[in-house]
Parts: sequence; structure tokens; C-alpha cells
Amino acid sequence: MIREYEALLAQLPKGSLVCRRKEYYYLKYRENGKLHDKYIGKDAGTVAAVRDKLALRKHYAEMLSALKQEQKTIHKMLEGLA
Repeated sequence: MIREYEALLAQLPKGSLVCRRKEYYYLKYRENGKLHDKYIGKDAGTVAAVRDKLALRKHYAEMLSALKQEQKTIHKMLEGLA
């Protein structure tokens, strides 16, 4: 499941939406240590789609974190039994 979540995260956009001047939206993200702004536009449908993808990415990241924490706990328990 961890590999599946990592693959899903790789397909979704990083960053956050920023609104500038009269409803123009940009996707702000970091790549190789540099801050980038990608123009999304003014269309409500496009903005909503990007917002949904970012929410989905956040959900997957939380699930991945929980799985990794559970995996660490299991490894500690198995080391204690050995």
C-alpha cells in the first residue's frame, strides 16, 4: 500500500493555490529549492479541479504517513519478539 500511495502522490500536483489580482489563480510550489508559480487561470472549473487534486494529495500524504508509522511500530514489535 505504501508503494501505491507514493505512486499516487507522484501523479498529483504539489503546492498551494494563490489568488492574485481579481481572481487570477496560481499554483505555488517548490522544485529543486526554487519557488515556482504556475498560472492556473480564472476559470472556476479549472481552479476547483486543482483544489480537489491538492486536497486529495493531502489526504494521501496523511494516509502514507500513518502507514509508515504503523510499519515502524510493527518492526519494533517484531524486534522485541526476536
